[in-house]
Amino acid sequence: MKKLTVRLDDYVYDRLNLVSNEEKISVNKIVASILKKFIDQPKEINYLNEIDKKLNDIIYKLEHISKKQTIHYKISSQHFANHGYLSNADISEDKCLKELLSRKDNFNE
Repeated sequence: MKKLTVRLDDYVYDRLNLVSNEEKISVNKIVASILKKFIDQPKEINYLNEIDKKLNDIIYKLEHISKKQTIHYKISSQHFANHGYLSNADISEDKCLKELLSRKDNFNE
């Protein structure tokens, strides 16, 4: 058996002492059992943190893309409304744009 030195915060050490007194087991055996449980658990449980980080990154990127698409849509709408017609400067008053946006998508039916 190999020896290992572990440094713990006072709070963690005090908690370990309480558990060792209740269970009447040495602190070394408790630490060894904790390490063994952590090492022996399935890999999927070990990688939950990494999966969570990757999912959060994907969500952030999707939100970023969605914001860019919204901005692009607004710019395109304004460009369509202003294209050659100064009277159509307000998007909400452009009849052609309203008609295009209110139509159902015939290609996906």
